[in-house]
Amino acid sequence: MVSPLKVVIAGCSGRMGHALLEGVFADADLVLHSALDRADNVHLGRDAGEQFGRVSGVSVVSDIDVALKGADVLVDFTRPEASMTYLAACQKHQVKMIIGTTGFSVEEKQAIEAASKNSHCICAEHERGCDVAD
Repeated sequence: MVSPLKVVIAGCSGRMGHALLEGVFADADLVLHSALDRADNVHLGRDAGEQFGRVSGVSVVSDIDVALKGADVLVDFTRPEASMTYLAACQKHQVKMIIGTTGFSVEEKQAIEAASKNSHCICAEHERGCDVAD
């Protein structure tokens, strides 16, 4: 039996974060490892499943290092600035990353491309065709 994939959702309180959480909760092959959001978010410390009427046992946190400890993959649909911070942390912790964020600058795309050569990172920016895969 294969263990479920331990997933971190970045921006868990946003519209896409909600959709991603629902997807994780609905898939037996996935388990919510961490729910990550900004330090000023009103949901910090609350159960990530609360908004769906369920108890997940995972509190929303803002510390990326805490969120990534023991995780398999981070899924990020936030903003370019946050995505770049999460990318650096994923490299540091050797956690795979899926980037669904759009609006990257040329320099940020180049940094993602460079990072993908040393780690498992997939970026699909539909606006400008950024597809980076390892």
